[in-house]
Amino acid sequence: MGDLARPAKPIWTPKLAGKTPLDDYRRHVNRRFYQKLKTTRDLQVWSVQEPQKFWMDLYDYLGLEPRLPRHMTKAYDDTVPMSQNPPFFPGLRMNYAENAMFANPDPDAIALVGIREGMDLSKEDGELLTWHQFREKVRLTASALRKGGIKQGDRVAALVANSIWAMILFHASASMGAIFTSISPELGLEGCVSRLQQVTPSILFADSDTVYKGKTVSTASKVQQILGSLTPKPQTYVVPIVSKQTSFPTIDDFLARADPSDPLTFTPTSFNDPLMICYSSGTTGAPKCIVHRHGLIMQVKKISAIHNSTTPADVILQYSSTSWVVFYVMCGYFACGAKTIVYNGSPMYPDAKQLLRMVEKYGVTYFGTSPRYLLEVEMSKTVPKDEFDLSSLRIVYTTGATLSAEQYRWFYQAFPSDVHLCNTAGGTDTATSLIAADPCGPIHAGEMQVFGLGMDVDIVDPATGKSIVHTGEAGEMIVRKPFPSMPCFFWGDQGNRKYQESYFERFEKLNVWAQHDWLSCNPATGGLVMHGRSDGVLNPSGIRFGSGEIYAIVEAAPFNTQISNSLCVGRRRPQDQDEVVFLFLVMARGHTFTPEFANSVKQGIRHALSARHVPNFVLEVPDVPVTINGKKVETAVKQVLSGKDVEASNTVLNPRMIAYFSRYRDLESEPRAAKL
Repeated sequence: MGDLARPAKPIWTPKLAGKTPLDDYRRHVNRRFYQKLKTTRDLQVWSVQEPQKFWMDLYDYLGLEPRLPRHMTKAYDDTVPMSQNPPFFPGLRMNYAENAMFANPDPDAIALVGIREGMDLSKEDGELLTWHQFREKVRLTASALRKGGIKQGDRVAALVANSIWAMILFHASASMGAIFTSISPELGLEGCVSRLQQVTPSILFADSDTVYKGKTVSTASKVQQILGSLTPKPQTYVVPIVSKQTSFPTIDDFLARADPSDPLTFTPTSFNDPLMICYSSGTTGAPKCIVHRHGLIMQVKKISAIHNSTTPADVILQYSSTSWVVFYVMCGYFACGAKTIVYNGSPMYPDAKQLLRMVEKYGVTYFGTSPRYLLEVEMSKTVPKDEFDLSSLRIVYTTGATLSAEQYRWFYQAFPSDVHLCNTAGGTDTATSLIAADPCGPIHAGEMQVFGLGMDVDIVDPATGKSIVHTGEAGEMIVRKPFPSMPCFFWGDQGNRKYQESYFERFEKLNVWAQHDWLSCNPATGGLVMHGRSDGVLNPSGIRFGSGEIYAIVEAAPFNTQISNSLCVGRRRPQDQDEVVFLFLVMARGHTFTPEFANSVKQGIRHALSARHVPNFVLEVPDVPVTINGKKVETAVKQVLSGKDVEASNTVLNPRMIAYFSRYRDLESEPRAAKL
């Protein structure tokens, strides 16, 4: 393989190798199935080569209730094509909430810590709820739902921020077999309507206010307008945050309907029955309503308990909005009995250190965040280990984007060296990590660690569909075998047409799940590198590379002190023989874009990658369009540049910016002095 293939020195090596829950599970598999698996990668390969044994065993190993019936010998029918979404554990009756709500054996242990933006953490502890109190709130909420006529299969909608009430409403809905759906209250009117019109909720709960970046905004007018667009109109209740609204009954009025003597019961649903609805952050058109099943508990607990070593001794801080699937991933850590902090507010208010203050105050062991947040901390010149006591911290988990090699290096200078920094990849569609943490193996800068247990992930040639995972080349990321968090269906999708189109029509001759991500595997380390969405892959003069490779340079030192955001997309108009690459930069406050600076960016890309990776155009823009989950909107901008008029969907936070890029459709040369 030569010098290039020789593995670089790991940036982190595990101190607890051999003593983690993942090691325990590997040893369990060795004993039960007469294997000699030595590493997590060995275990992962076994899990996808023997999927029936793996999923059957995992269900029991996680202690899920009820136990599998003795006559059941297969997790799913492997003669059914993956595209037909074979049901898992057919005939099994179980319930997500029953498996999540008794995970901590101590009823007096703190289950939830509710924190709202603006709290003085040096003086306030936040709202505390024990496991017993949480179960009581769920019991009464479920009783009130039933008294209000809500039944199994009805949709319960929550326009609420990440909070104790969000957790109560989700688990209460699940307990009775109702289908929960949540939307972050700061989403615009059209975004709320386009979701709720599709799923027709029977009841709607809404925060009285959104609290974000120091501003409190009443939701009263928006809720009235939403209701004006919904037929039939749902029962509506308001969760008081700041405003004392009078036009709607409150959550206390709702709870008054409960029968205090009603017991906490769990409707026996099938493993495959709908649990909740998430929404795609598609940036054009109506969002897809992705329905996930009760069996999701198995995937979220697999990641939290086995990959990430979560126990009732842990303290979880996962920053997420309720519009994002990561909210339900957070519920997976809660379902391991861990104390969970739910935060309503901006991670950047009053400054980039607020989440770190929580880590110190509550002794957080697992901190879930995004590469963008870590970049903001770096840009603020904060060195967390010097300013905060982070001795409790065991793992920092990032998702939603790729962590660059430079960010890994910065992290291990700025955080305690024994913290496990884990960048993972999954999605709203899979509701689980396709690429996950390995607490038993090393980390190399810029690389993710392992495919998730049971996830038969491969990297294939985009034209032929042939596996290229061992070549080191980047290709399409696919999953070859069914997994128990494939969506049940899309709500309102007649004949499963959109479902098939979304995942199973990428390759004509392969019956595989296409994730539409662009991935490579380093043959020397086995580490995985995400290069961006496959529909955003850049292809100038036949050189294929991902936008993530460019972001790894311009959003790292030395440029990240001068650039606050960037967007890299290709333009190929109908008349063009080739694609040209545009790099758009948003300058940081106090820094000016000049031709000389554009040149220095180009030189940096040429030096780090190659001359063939240097964008044709490096230009300044006032902003970069992002979704409500903070993801850059590449595809819509690429379409606009290439001549198509695109109407941004309401998942885009700054939709006007998409049309802004039409001014570059006919640009043929850069302003003078910006050429190399």
